[in-house]
Amino acid sequence: MKKPEVDILTIKHRNMWGEWTFKFEGNLLCGLRFSGADEAIVPSSVRACAYAKPDSDATLPRSTAKVYNNVVRELNQYLSGKLKKFSIPIKLSGTKFQMNVLEAIMDIPYGKTWTYKQVAEIIGHPNAVRAVGNALHSNPLQVIIPCHRVVTSRGQIGGYALGTDLKRRLLCMEGAIQNELDLE
Repeated sequence: MKKPEVDILTIKHRNMWGEWTFKFEGNLLCGLRFSGADEAIVPSSVRACAYAKPDSDATLPRSTAKVYNNVVRELNQYLSGKLKKFSIPIKLSGTKFQMNVLEAIMDIPYGKTWTYKQVAEIIGHPNAVRAVGNALHSNPLQVIIPCHRVVTSRGQIGGYALGTDLKRRLLCMEGAIQNELDLE
């Protein structure tokens, strides 16, 4: 039996941090990616300002436009240190293990870090530290689901699918580390 086609709507948005690509399935955010400000950005494909809204209701379905505006608002509030937890509707997919990892890290408080080992222990797989890292790498909602808050047991920053520079900036912005040189 063939699965029904799912419409995924992709919207690019630019703010002072760089370019963000949102993916929506109906009125649920199902993907978020970041491209740093240093990368080449085609201006016509990116919303111009930090608090941009869709060009018109005709370009986006009404329910998606509403969620898109909320995602942009919450992302900008978070990046300016005014929001500590996202409330936007999301859709996750993955293996049971990946889902367990992502659900666990949603409990990491703003401004705090856990280690990969702590996450592995919390989900009941204490020896699956590397598998936890792989699950975090495939997180489709980077930043929204705060995998940047997971560091190594040695106190190092570890990896991050969107780049360790962004991870360090996010942890610094949240106050989890004192400055961007910590966790080297």
